[in-house]
Amino acid sequence: MPSDSPSPIPSSPEFAIPPASIRLAGTADAQSLGAWLQSRHALPVPAARARQALLEGLLARPERGACVVAQDSAGADLLGCLPVTLMPHLELAGLAALATEWWAGDVPVDRGAAMLLDCCSLLADWCRAHGVRHLLLAPALLAAPQAAAAGFEPHASGLWHRNLSPATKMLG
Repeated sequence: MPSDSPSPIPSSPEFAIPPASIRLAGTADAQSLGAWLQSRHALPVPAARARQALLEGLLARPERGACVVAQDSAGADLLGCLPVTLMPHLELAGLAALATEWWAGDVPVDRGAAMLLDCCSLLADWCRAHGVRHLLLAPALLAAPQAAAAGFEPHASGLWHRNLSPATKMLG
């Protein structure tokens, strides 16, 4: 019996790129994430070792930052990576999460931008839960309309800035 609802066509973009699963990377992800980054942007051995050490340090110390990853829905392939550093920001009077780079896999540009916004959404929730009140992004990561739609505003530093309200605490 035919269905009245439309079904995805195998050649449609939704079929070509599976939906992404967004999550925080952990220490167990260091090797696979390092290999993925090396496949995206190969570095000479000394620089690759330095990048791997920085990545392992970031994943091992959540008080210094986080790494948000986008994977295919099966969790097999990495589609994107958003490394974030926590830093005190004197002007903003609190901790800020700073993201200066976004690594996207072999996905169309608009799909990569949508995954970046999904990563920023998860990052905002993580920041709120950990008392981080500000999210700062490098200006090259988002176009102005995308940034405005996601709640970012231009900051005097030239970065995109998003104020975050702390998560409500429940005692008991």
